Amino acid sequence: MAWEIKGWMSGGYMAAREDGETVFIYRRPDWGGGMSGLKTFFELRNRGLLVGRIASEDSWRPKVTAQWLAETEHPLNETDLAEIAASVCALN
Repeated sequence: MAWEIKGWMSGGYMAAREDGETVFIYRRPDWGGGMSGLKTFFELRNRGLLVGRIASEDSWRPKVTAQWLAETEHPLNETDLAEIAASVCALN
């Protein structure tokens, strides 16, 4: 299913899927949490739970990584994370 990224709102973005499922995408500072050296760092939250992370390394050849973090049964999956990551990267 296609995800639509809504505009910047209260410190992040909101991604909405056609069936009404939403994911909130928050930009986080690159310091703290062992994430130093990253150019961009986003956390993805769905229904109050941290479900994923999107990061971009700060180097001459940037590498974007998307990491699935949900450990329980969830209405989202890794494919959704990949689609959202592609949409977020297009915004930045």
